[in-house]
Amino acid sequence: MVKCQTPSRNFCTPDGKNAALFVDLDGTAVVCQPYFDEAAENFAHFMSLRGFDAAEARKACSEFNGSFMREHGFERDVFPRALVAAYNHLVEKDNRRLRADKRKLDERIVHNIGLGPFFRLPQLFSNCAAVLGRAHKGFLVFAVSMGNHEAQKYKIRQAGLDTIFDEAMITSKADKPEIVKQVMEDWNISPEYSAFIGNSRTADGACLAVTNFIYLPLEHGTEFDLSKELPQSDFEVFEVKDWREAEEKGIKRLLRRRKAAPEAAEPRALSGKGCCK
Repeated sequence: MVKCQTPSRNFCTPDGKNAALFVDLDGTAVVCQPYFDEAAENFAHFMSLRGFDAAEARKACSEFNGSFMREHGFERDVFPRALVAAYNHLVEKDNRRLRADKRKLDERIVHNIGLGPFFRLPQLFSNCAAVLGRAHKGFLVFAVSMGNHEAQKYKIRQAGLDTIFDEAMITSKADKPEIVKQVMEDWNISPEYSAFIGNSRTADGACLAVTNFIYLPLEHGTEFDLSKELPQSDFEVFEVKDWREAEEKGIKRLLRRRKAAPEAAEPRALSGKGCCK
């Protein structure tokens, strides 16, 4: 029989398919939310300098950002536009009479505050690269991230993860389960021996519809992350606190189950993008 493995990788499963890890990027692999929290505080401070209440400014920022994300998705211009909308809302609510040129300058400043999180060098969470590097030997590894395509690709490159991911899927909508399902079909992936790794109960937890879930809440979710409970599923949830636990209590368990299966798969010929036949 022709072996279906590269010199350093073997992701064949007992059911004649491939094993895969689907990895969320923001808040799971790289730091994200603190940068947006910082931008929100900068906005509130700027508004306080203009004579507005800082707490009210923070609330408006949160409300408009959540509304804009639900309506427009996760493109890079959504957060800056939400801050500008919050600024105009507060100005009009307070019946401020501002010169057109001053108001335009304020809007530009606020917009630039909103762009700030996208120009930060990505910071990997502790042990993320090491764990994914080891997992790469036994799994196909995919990035599945919501956001602007260019911004997310930049994060992957700058974080040094481009050699770990077999492919990166970037979406501006909350449609991760559909994307994962399509990838599973195209790469002949076994949902039983695979898992999604993410920090969001809403966007990432929805992938329990199609595979197992390693719940890694390193960051709190955004305004879009409304669920307090993970959805019911026939697949398994591995709740962990950090990347080391993700490896020990999730990834290694999936590997052990492959080895312990009654009819463990022999390495098979690899045809096309990961389809073992």
